[in-house]
Amino acid sequence: MGALRRVVVLGAGGEMGARVCRLMARVPEVELLGVSRSARGPAGVAMARGDLREPASVAALLRAGDLVVNCVGPFHYDADVLVGACIAARAHYCDLADDVAFVERARAAAARHGAEANGVLVCTGASTIPGITGVLAHAFERAPRAAEIARVSVYLSVGSRNPVSAGLLASVLAPLGRRMPDGARCFAGLRALRSSDGRLLRFGAYPAAFPRGELAIGARAAPARFWFGFDRAALSALLRLAAPALAQLPREAIAPLARALLPLARAAPLFGTPRGLLALVAEDAAGRELARIELSANERGLDVPAAPPIWLATRLARAPAPSGARELSELVPLEDVISWAQAEPQLRLHLPGGADA
Repeated sequence: MGALRRVVVLGAGGEMGARVCRLMARVPEVELLGVSRSARGPAGVAMARGDLREPASVAALLRAGDLVVNCVGPFHYDADVLVGACIAARAHYCDLADDVAFVERARAAAARHGAEANGVLVCTGASTIPGITGVLAHAFERAPRAAEIARVSVYLSVGSRNPVSAGLLASVLAPLGRRMPDGARCFAGLRALRSSDGRLLRFGAYPAAFPRGELAIGARAAPARFWFGFDRAALSALLRLAAPALAQLPREAIAPLARALLPLARAAPLFGTPRGLLALVAEDAAGRELARIELSANERGLDVPAAPPIWLATRLARAPAPSGARELSELVPLEDVISWAQAEPQLRLHLPGGADA
């Protein structure tokens, strides 16, 4: 398959899709096509109509060598038809999914439809969790006591002053109170973490699509657990209180509820900040902290999960990529993420050993 020439962004009319389109302007080698149900999207982006509920409308837009970036959340649907359509068209596929079931189904669809045999790359979960986290975890190889790392706790704090959409809100609410793959309930309690800048943040246990529940640290892997919260402890506490009631609702009721709650959620910026934090804490067998990685954003924090598709497009525009289902950490080297953080003035990356980027 030849070098990438066009990127097709599904959900370009939404919050995350519009961000991907804006950032994709940094890859001048490729043509950009936005797709939404209304054919409306960001200014200056060529748009077409396509609806995942009508797979043929999307399949008709694809051609060999495209990179399809799926930003249509919440990711509670089956990826099989879309991944299959991409493979049939010989178009590469990635998504911003953080839903465990969605990511597993997308990986299975890649194998079922013959992605590797057809020279098609399928990179699901190309977002903060699990994608960027998987790349950053390799920095623990540099930690002085790397051999003692028994597990990794991953914390994501979202700035409540960032824009919110019904899709983003539904993604946050959907797992609350429900059983996670390890048997624990999502947000059954709260855990505190003090960030390197002195803030005391609170998080609830949350499902994460880490392959096999692990993060690779060089040639070995360590069990990983994910914790989610907000920059304001009161918001994390509110999710904790709401979790038991939300768990009683059928999954299909979450999206309408998110739309109803959207005006209230959009009031949160009056009290919050735009500051986001991703922290990876390596622990020994007794739970003591051995090393930490922190990626913080003082503003535009939602640009962080939108960045991996731009990294993939840059790679595909310049050289062929491996085919089949691949993790972001197999495609993007740690050094590239460090360089990205150094080039973004709103970001700060703290690495083991006291190194900062």
